Amino acid sequence: MTNVANHAGDAIVVAASAWSVPLLKPLGVALPIQAERGYHASLPDPSVTLPMPISMKSRGFAMTPMEEGLRAAGTVEIAAQDDPPDDRRAERLLTHAQALFPGLRHGTPRLWMGTRPSTPDSLPLIGPVASWPGLFLCTGHGHFGMTAGPPSGRLLASLIRSNDRRPAGVKSYGLDRFG
Repeated sequence: MTNVANHAGDAIVVAASAWSVPLLKPLGVALPIQAERGYHASLPDPSVTLPMPISMKSRGFAMTPMEEGLRAAGTVEIAAQDDPPDDRRAERLLTHAQALFPGLRHGTPRLWMGTRPSTPDSLPLIGPVASWPGLFLCTGHGHFGMTAGPPSGRLLASLIRSNDRRPAGVKSYGLDRFG
């Protein structure tokens, strides 16, 4: 269903990141996904340039060269999906950058927060939803969505094409592992 028309099919895949939870809630499907929020601060026109990303283990953050300048990142927060951002987390990254590069100058920083859909066991949810025949999940990849998303999609496509609803290859990723 869209705001324009209804569409029919044999399989529906929900792959909506942390938004899979509110999307499926009206269907009575509870997903054990929590929004794991990451923050970064982009520093335009910095007085320091880096040839490659570096990390400062003692402060738990990294600096990455970007086209527009530097990006400081490295904080994680578990929060409700609709909680407002805690900009102090991104601002703390600015303090870390100053500690790494005393005297660092830059333009007005841009603070950012994004969510990652994380499950309690850090494994994604891939496979059928038992209570809704034809409904499939491919979500909950946490920090690995960019790298694990494409192979997960191929795995799920293979599962759907085979019509095998309980294949051994995806058992570890099924929603039913949470009871």
